[in-house]
Amino acid sequence: MSITAELHDGTRLEFPDGTDPAVIQSTVQKVLKSKQEPPAAERAGTAIRDIPRQVGLTARYGLEGLGGLVGTFTEPARLAINPALRAAGLPEAKPLQTGATALADAVGLPSPQTANERVVGDAARTVASAGGLVGAASKMAANAAPGVMREVATRMAARPGVQAAGAAGAGSAGGSVREAGGDKWAQFVAALGGGLTAGLTAGGAVSAGNALSRGARNLKNDLIPGQVQSELVRADQTINLTLQRAGIDWSGVPERVKQSMRADVAEALRTGQPLNADALRRLLVFRRTETTPTVGQLTQDPGQITREMNLAKTGANSTDPSLQRLPQIQNQNVQTLLRQLDEAGAARGRTAPDAARAGIEALDSNIARTQGEIGGLYNAARDSQGRSLPLEGGTFTRRANELLDADNVGSFLPVDIAKKMNAIARGEYPLTVDVAEQLKTSIGRLQRNSADGNARRALGLVRQALDEAPLQNSQRVNPGNMPAVPGAVPPSVGAGEESMRAFNAARTANREFMQRLERNPALRAVHEGVEPDQFMQRFVVGRGATAADVRALRTELTPEAVGVFRDYVVRYLRDAATNSTDDIAKFSNAAYRKAFTDLQEKLPAFFSREEIQRLRDIGDAAKYMQAQPTGSAVNNSNSGALLLGKSLDLLDAFAQKVPLGLKDTISGSIQGMQQRQVMAPKNALMLPQPAQPGAIPVNPLLAGTVLVPEQPRKKNGRN
Repeated sequence: MSITAELHDGTRLEFPDGTDPAVIQSTVQKVLKSKQEPPAAERAGTAIRDIPRQVGLTARYGLEGLGGLVGTFTEPARLAINPALRAAGLPEAKPLQTGATALADAVGLPSPQTANERVVGDAARTVASAGGLVGAASKMAANAAPGVMREVATRMAARPGVQAAGAAGAGSAGGSVREAGGDKWAQFVAALGGGLTAGLTAGGAVSAGNALSRGARNLKNDLIPGQVQSELVRADQTINLTLQRAGIDWSGVPERVKQSMRADVAEALRTGQPLNADALRRLLVFRRTETTPTVGQLTQDPGQITREMNLAKTGANSTDPSLQRLPQIQNQNVQTLLRQLDEAGAARGRTAPDAARAGIEALDSNIARTQGEIGGLYNAARDSQGRSLPLEGGTFTRRANELLDADNVGSFLPVDIAKKMNAIARGEYPLTVDVAEQLKTSIGRLQRNSADGNARRALGLVRQALDEAPLQNSQRVNPGNMPAVPGAVPPSVGAGEESMRAFNAARTANREFMQRLERNPALRAVHEGVEPDQFMQRFVVGRGATAADVRALRTELTPEAVGVFRDYVVRYLRDAATNSTDDIAKFSNAAYRKAFTDLQEKLPAFFSREEIQRLRDIGDAAKYMQAQPTGSAVNNSNSGALLLGKSLDLLDAFAQKVPLGLKDTISGSIQGMQQRQVMAPKNALMLPQPAQPGAIPVNPLLAGTVLVPEQPRKKNGRN
């Protein structure tokens, strides 16, 4: 019986029974030593000798790769004509890739011998196919007319390095599965997954490299304080000039807003591209309202807005919190706008009837005080001496008739006043100071109640003659109406003049009060009696209330009532934006801006210029957030976003069971897009440049060029 020793590589050594173990061990060591790796010099020589073979293999792979690519497009025609060739007894047409292989064999190019060489060949053939496809697409993009074909060709030709990486990944993955015994479908799926993974990885590496480059530049700037300060000064000057052209005073912007704007603009200017003035103006609105803009909201580009809004809807329809960044920011922005309205007074704002009561109370107090003052003046006039002193009746009537004839309005004088004037002229009706005051009161009442302008004019002229009528005997006491000498004027004459002055003062005060009522509809309504239910609508926020009316109302209010009205106006704007819904974050920019526009001319009565600007900014920020300009295609029905969101949830569940890395890839891409859109206003501040289309990580056509072998491999990986 013999003794057998089996080495790790399967080699079997047999020894006669009874062989000394030391001999067996020594023999095994010699055999193992002989199987060890050859010396470095020998290996180098082998590698050098193998160079022609590797060059030949590379040529074979390139030839077969191009043949496979062209064959992808010619294969349908070959399959279509083969039945006719068979029927005619002719040889069938072979795949173009087979012809390329036969050509390589004919010119003596070496063939792959090991599994590694075959997998490398698969990768090389796919890269060659990708290169040919990119070259053809480049020519098509250069020569094709603008349209869909040109756009497709441009994208297929973009970023050839990324596409080459994807092609290599596709060939390697598909070939490895084939060598492991996988069928055609397994090879195709593996190739597609390998190409996507390699392409995305390469694209991410390029993006990471660009990010590192930008980071290095920023770090350099951060490490040089003088350079940073210079950039901020330049940014400040650029902002000032740009906003000045738009009619905006940069010097009036709060410093906290300026600091943020300078940093954003300085970062954008580092790119060397021109500044987008419209985006800068919108960014100022967002910064003043403390809200977070997206690139689309700043540029108002319809395509960008479409992508952002649909992406936000997709994230909202997914249960993955990491995909909900955009909808969360939308909600936070609305809450910020509502919070600012609350801080401006909406939270303190009373209901319309309660605010009206505060205003009515203030106006009523003013009316009572003024009427008390007027009553006091009349009482003093009535209590004064000289009320019964006579006036020159003839002088009064002559002067009145002269004035009426001069204006040719005598026929329009009311009959009652004309009769009293005739009676006074005949001496039948004594004209005393007291009677003159009563007559003036009647004339004033008739003027207010008359709609005839000529009648009002005639009454006014009679009133003028009464005011000019002198006391009897006043001319004999003081001929020429010279300045009075103390003790020279009889006491009766002085008392009469004092009484007339007292009545005139009372009547002037009353007339001024009546004029206040005429100029101030709200004050007149309170004087006549008004209910608070519709007061704010009629005299403050409604269209019937003019800016002049509101300013007049403001002058009659107490400081406390002014504060109540201010808070009510802000609450009115907030209710317009939310449809009076307090506990839900909703904001209708259209309703808010309509209410603001209706109040715009009235707001200066209660708010400063800075406060009005803040209210305007709130409406503008909401407008930019919710805008869908012409050309956008936002999925407002939410159907597509719902389907995609649920698909992401299914993908997430699948990825948990089959850890292919797809979940992290997709989630990372979406989150990265969100971050770029939300956190990089500099991308909006730069004027748009011609877009560079994104490359296809791997074209599915390439998966079929090498992953369907002519002869299936054995499961042990050998021919």
